Amino acid sequence: MQLIRHLSQILKQNTSKTQGSVLTIGNFDGIHLGHEKILNEVLKIADEKNLQSVILTFEPHPTSFFKADKSKDFRLTTLSQKLKIFREKKIAQAVIMPFNSNFANFSAENFINNILINSLNVKYLIIGYDFTFGKNREGNLQLLEQFAKKHEFNIIKLEAYKNNGEIYSSSLIRNFIKDGKIKEANHALGRNFSLEGIVNCGKKLGRTIGFPTMNIKPKSTAIKPKFGVYKINAIIDKKTYKGIMNFGLRPTIINTLQPIYEIHLFDFNQEIYGQKIRFELLDFIREEKKFQSLDALKQQIIIDITNVKS
Repeated sequence: MQLIRHLSQILKQNTSKTQGSVLTIGNFDGIHLGHEKILNEVLKIADEKNLQSVILTFEPHPTSFFKADKSKDFRLTTLSQKLKIFREKKIAQAVIMPFNSNFANFSAENFINNILINSLNVKYLIIGYDFTFGKNREGNLQLLEQFAKKHEFNIIKLEAYKNNGEIYSSSLIRNFIKDGKIKEANHALGRNFSLEGIVNCGKKLGRTIGFPTMNIKPKSTAIKPKFGVYKINAIIDKKTYKGIMNFGLRPTIINTLQPIYEIHLFDFNQEIYGQKIRFELLDFIREEKKFQSLDALKQQIIIDITNVKS
C-alpha cells in the first residue's frame, strides 16, 4: 500500500496517468461494519473498472482540532491500527491528510478541484450517508453532483449500516465501550476491540498475591473502557495469550490518581518491560471494587479467572 502523508505530496501527484481512482473519504475511527461496507465497495469498483483504490483520512482526528477538550478518551483506533487494517484489505493508496488550520480553512470547492480532481484523479467517489466536507462543512452531495457532472466522475452514496434498526457508528461503539458492553462493541466492529501500549515496570505488588501483572498506562486520546475486570487476549510477538485484565484505580492495593491497565496472562512468565503489546477486550466480567484485604482480593481474582476460563 502506498502511503502519502503530506499535502505537498498530494498536490504533486501526476494525474495525467490513465488510471484514475476509486476514492472514499472519512475519519474511519474504529473501522466498524459500516466502514467495512464502504471499503468493500471501493475495492469492488476498483477491481471492476481497473482503477486504483484510495482512502483519504485525517490525522489527527478533526475532533482534536475543533474540540480539543473532547479529544481525550475518544479514539477507537490509532493511526497505525487503521493503516494495518487498510493494508489487510489491500487498499492501494492511503492518503493521510494533516488536519490543521490550513486544511480546516479549505473551501469545499477548493477541496474538490485541488484534491479530488487535480491530485487524486477521482473517477468514482464513494460516500457515506452523512458525508460533509470543507470549511464550515459547506460541501455536500448537491455540490459534489455539480462537479461530478462537469468533470465526469461518479458519486455513489451508501446508506447507513443498520442492525435491528440501529445505525452502526463510531459514536455508538464509544458508548458501548464506556458502558462495558464489550460484546456489543465487538459485534459492531466486526472484530475484537483492541488497545495497545508499553509495558511499564510497576511496584510488582501483584506477585505478592500470586498474580503477576503487566501494567500499561492508557494513551490520553484513546477511548477508556468502563472500570472493571475483563476477559482478554494479548498479542505478544505475534503469539496470542489468554488472560484477565483490571482497568481502574486499584483501590484495594493503592488508590492511584490515573487509571491503569493491569494484565495477568495465564501461560506467560516473561518480563517484557518497555515492550509494546496489543490486547483485545473480549467480555466484561465485573465492576472494579475495593476489598477489605489482599486475601479477599486474591480470592476474588481466583473466582474471576475461573469465570474467564469457563
